[in-house]
Amino acid sequence: MKTRDLDQVDFELKERAIDEAPVGITISDPDRPDNSLVYVNESFERLTGYAAEDVLGKNCRFLQGEDTDPEAVSALKDGIERAEPVTVELLNYREDGDPFWNEVTVAPLRGETGDVTNYVGFQVDITQRKEAQLALAAERERLDRLVDRINGLLADVTELLMHGVDREETEQAIVERIAATESYAATWIGEPDLATNTLETSTHAHFDDSLEDLSIGLDGDSPIARAFSQETVVLGSLEDQPGFRLERDAGRFAAIPLVYGDATYGVLVVVGTNTDALDERELVVLESVGRTIATAINAAQSRRGLTADDLIELEFTITDESFFPVALADTWDTSLELRGSAKGGDGRLHLFVDTSEGDAVSTVESTPTPEHLESVTRIGGGETPLIELELAPGSVVDHLAERGAEVQALTAEPGVAELEITVPAETGGRVILELLEDRYDGLELVAYRERTHRPTTPSAFEATLEDRLTDRQATALYSAFYSGYYDDPRTTTGNELAASMGVSRPTFHQHLRAAERKLLTAVLG
Repeated sequence: MKTRDLDQVDFELKERAIDEAPVGITISDPDRPDNSLVYVNESFERLTGYAAEDVLGKNCRFLQGEDTDPEAVSALKDGIERAEPVTVELLNYREDGDPFWNEVTVAPLRGETGDVTNYVGFQVDITQRKEAQLALAAERERLDRLVDRINGLLADVTELLMHGVDREETEQAIVERIAATESYAATWIGEPDLATNTLETSTHAHFDDSLEDLSIGLDGDSPIARAFSQETVVLGSLEDQPGFRLERDAGRFAAIPLVYGDATYGVLVVVGTNTDALDERELVVLESVGRTIATAINAAQSRRGLTADDLIELEFTITDESFFPVALADTWDTSLELRGSAKGGDGRLHLFVDTSEGDAVSTVESTPTPEHLESVTRIGGGETPLIELELAPGSVVDHLAERGAEVQALTAEPGVAELEITVPAETGGRVILELLEDRYDGLELVAYRERTHRPTTPSAFEATLEDRLTDRQATALYSAFYSGYYDDPRTTTGNELAASMGVSRPTFHQHLRAAERKLLTAVLG
């Protein structure tokens, strides 16, 4: 009697536990048509919104809807057919049509003979957890796309700079490439005119033509002026920056200074398509783009500056395999040619080289890194890919730079490299020769030349002056001179010259005065 009472209590407790469980519980009978439901508890009714009398005798698939994953449904069906416990996450729909994420577990119940008599199902609302997981996955996917996009942008800009010949064409290609990026609406580069203490338009993409005459005072408090003077990235709104008119709607912009060492060469402006287009990760990459552009400008100006000094040119051949270009040429069995260099955000020097055969370096990332290199990375594709070489601290190139020497050309093929260096005469070639001899066997000096470059002829002086003038300033100066603007009496007016340039009369005179000041500086300075 006592044992029967305990059995009765156990049954009642089990029945109450199932009825009042905080999770939805269902029981189906596989001997009935379509394995229909024979029991649902109150939690199932609250979870789904269906009353028990409306669902008993039906298969539980009535909870499924348009966006329910067929693969999850198939996995649930397979588990039931194999009479094995199975758990899936399903997007189900309540009686009123509202979707919810349901973690469904179905397990077989067996009788004394081992045959399946019923299936018990457990339903748990996991909507909050699932939505958080989906949001996290979506954010991770967005970040992956962002990383791919901005890394591709940086690689493309680097490749344009290293392969570019003409600075204006290269900068135009760069702003068009940046503006073609999905999240960016327009791009602008302004360069300083120290004669007028302003930033003048160098090139732009997706702004209207009125931008050609834009001048931004460097003494002002605009975001662009602050970016130039403070050498830091500044965010701003086009509504607060007069003169910028876009061909389409856009959000805020980032002003990125073009800084190399102690020099600021201008400002890069990138306009986002909306207010969320420019986040912190993108600004870091755009800063790198700005540094790369500034490095290229510095290199070009340094080459022009060297032509005004007494120079020594040295040419060497090196067969030592510890010289990294020789090691790479041997490894890839191809020839290499230096295209340019840039300093990274950590101050390390990066060299960019072309190869003669793209197939030979198809496995760049798996190449053992030669001595004095931190990394070897392939940039871009095509038959002659660009290879980025990150130099380790204390490399031979760093030691050459410390002595005022500049690498003008570097080529390599299996077994040998050719190195051309320019060094100021006051440094002397012996210093460079001894530096290389201490480092490398198989070094041979094949050429030694002394040169003096100064604008001693009218054509050389004109070339030097043209280097200093912007395109607009040169047009204004030459137009005024050859049209009789300086004749007495004048045969043309400022209004006529301004009209021929397509600018206003004050803008024409601004360009002309800046050009005159630079001309007088070149003559008298």
